[in-house]
Amino acid sequence: MRPGMTRPANTPALVLAWQTLFALVLALVALPASYGGTEQQTRSQLEELRSLSIEELMQVEVTSVSRRAEPVALAPASIYVISAQDIQRSGALNLPEALRLAPNLQVARDDASRYAISARGMNSVSTSNKLLVLVDGRSIYEPLYAGVVWDEEQVPLEDIDRIEVISGPGGTLWGANAVNGVINVITRRAQDTQGWSARASYGAIDRVASVRYGGRLTDNAAFRVYARGSELGQSLSAAGLGNNDGYSSVSGGFRTDWMAGRDHYTLQGDLFSNDYDGSGNAIDGGNLVARWSREMQDGGSFILQAYYDTTERDGPGLMTRSRVGDIAFQHSLSARGRHQIVWGGGYRTIDDFFWSTGSFSLDPVEDDFQLSNLFVQDTIALSGDLSLTAGVKLEHSTYSGFDYLPSLRLSWTPSSTQMVWGAVSRAIRTPVRLDRDVLIPGTVDGGDDFDSESVIAYELGYRANPTARLSFSATAFFNEYEGLRVLSLQPGTTNGLPMEFRNGLDGTSWGVEAWGMFLIYDWWRIRGGIATLQKDFDLRAGLTDILLPQSSGNDPEYQAMVNTRINLADVFIDANLRRVGDLPRPGVPGYTELNATIGWQVTDRLEVSLSGVNLLDDSHPETSSAGPPDEIRRSVFVTARMGF
Repeated sequence: MRPGMTRPANTPALVLAWQTLFALVLALVALPASYGGTEQQTRSQLEELRSLSIEELMQVEVTSVSRRAEPVALAPASIYVISAQDIQRSGALNLPEALRLAPNLQVARDDASRYAISARGMNSVSTSNKLLVLVDGRSIYEPLYAGVVWDEEQVPLEDIDRIEVISGPGGTLWGANAVNGVINVITRRAQDTQGWSARASYGAIDRVASVRYGGRLTDNAAFRVYARGSELGQSLSAAGLGNNDGYSSVSGGFRTDWMAGRDHYTLQGDLFSNDYDGSGNAIDGGNLVARWSREMQDGGSFILQAYYDTTERDGPGLMTRSRVGDIAFQHSLSARGRHQIVWGGGYRTIDDFFWSTGSFSLDPVEDDFQLSNLFVQDTIALSGDLSLTAGVKLEHSTYSGFDYLPSLRLSWTPSSTQMVWGAVSRAIRTPVRLDRDVLIPGTVDGGDDFDSESVIAYELGYRANPTARLSFSATAFFNEYEGLRVLSLQPGTTNGLPMEFRNGLDGTSWGVEAWGMFLIYDWWRIRGGIATLQKDFDLRAGLTDILLPQSSGNDPEYQAMVNTRINLADVFIDANLRRVGDLPRPGVPGYTELNATIGWQVTDRLEVSLSGVNLLDDSHPETSSAGPPDEIRRSVFVTARMGF
């Protein structure tokens, strides 16, 4: 679309596609149980809702901490795993809502489409830019605006195998922007999603439908394809009026996996299209990922991955485009005596285009920049129960030059059921075009000298599984931040204009995060978690900040959650109660809310459920980007899920 051209507020083709998809899913769900497939295949698909034992949960393998598979019980980091079962039972309709299940994340919904999500603070729509989010190894960090644009991520929740949530820096292994945490969304292999699967959720406010088919190309090659559509209703103003900010989305994609001896190949891709009520805005995008991995005879492994990602936005007087190309490799060497070494590197190129008829613009309109890195990490067995992990990443950015990201982790496992660990690490957020090239004539003129924001984090953690029915984890942290972004008046000028982005805010934050799980009976399990946060920040001498105090985030001093899961024959109940403290700016009050689902496995192929979100009040605010906060409404919907 050429500059100056915009789409209408409601695109008939998109609405028709969504309605057609929803009708197709309802038709599939309504098919008789005798249609196609084997009973055993269908039973295994729907048994995803059953609970794993605590022992099984502690042995779930994760890869985000060390970039190699290891049981979560032995991973020396503050990591929480959201399982496929957790997601399906929660009734979540999109990825941000599923992330509410992690007690080490703060998830705040700003309006119908926007979320602010962070770990260990720095959370607001404008400052939640210090969390790296990956989907099957592809970074979804938006390079133009800095952060994650959550409404662009239409990941089919039914295809997710697990979500690994790390709070704390991950820069040594994952690079720039993994400052306060890493979220790694891992989807299932194609061979694990065979046959037909359909899901339809219908409510007065929100509606989501998806359909998937998986098959085999050969004995060693499998594929799946999916289509998904959603309509999310509007939020309310502080006065209780509709904001006309709901949106519709249609997406689709595929994944293929095939084996050839010790080699495993993956090719996957997605397309999406969003339209926003009342604004005339539309977002379209897609990605393609190719991956080759080899398990070597000596016990080592090698991974080579490349992806391409593109996003375009069109609206009245606005057009943006972002194109990202990335290639990376990783080599895990076989164990050499006491040493387990992993090393690798990568290169990313980013091309951005931003055009606007308003006063806000980027100068130049189009630009490109590059990121490259090389890392190495060694896990050293100091003794039978003590190990040291030391690593460093060297990263180069077009905007900020070279940065080094070191880390040290020491773990002690005095028994098979407990572990003590400590870590010190450094991470950075690299500048993006918004930091350097923003232009509002006479008011704001970028920040050519803006450099990387950084943190040095100190962590001490304890994890234990003292009985077959109890497990818990606790971590204390202390972060030292340097050079956070401020919008400062120009010293030495008459009126301080034009303002510039500067590295002008330093300070510390500290807190504790803890969670645990208790199996009361074989059919009844509860989980609970709490996170606390304190902050102390100061401006550098001679600078001002018109964005203060938002520059250091808008965070509660505490948040807590309790989840209960009950299995009664063919009926399950899942409820999640959360309490979030007051947000100091601009005075968003704390709230207590309940999400709950009751489900019934009607047959081996069909499961129906009733879910409620925000059940304790009609509406409430969760955060605010500017001015009075929007209200997030109660939502109730019924879901039918079928596999055959």
